[in-house]
Amino acid sequence: MSKPRFLYQLQIRCAPELEDEFNKWYNEVHMPLVMKGGMLKAATRYTLTDATVSDLPRYTTICEFEDRATFEKWLASDVLAAARANTAEVMGGKDVVWTSRAFYEPMVSFGD
Repeated sequence: MSKPRFLYQLQIRCAPELEDEFNKWYNEVHMPLVMKGGMLKAATRYTLTDATVSDLPRYTTICEFEDRATFEKWLASDVLAAARANTAEVMGGKDVVWTSRAFYEPMVSFGD
């Protein structure tokens, strides 16, 4: 069984009229920027379904790090600084809001 990774979770609200533009930028520009340098092991984007009624943000991204030290290094990195600068330049002033951010450490693992 592989060692559980540390997770950084982000939730994002986006105005419906900006979704195509936002998703193209997020997938093709933003994620490649934040993935540079190999500190992130993996990242997965999710979209909220209509399986249950919810007022949660439509988009969630889960980023995986090997350990807390790597996450903290990434937080202070030029890689993240460049991604943040690009975010401000491209999405600044638009109706896109990162509504929550959280860092999770492994507690217990079940299954494979």
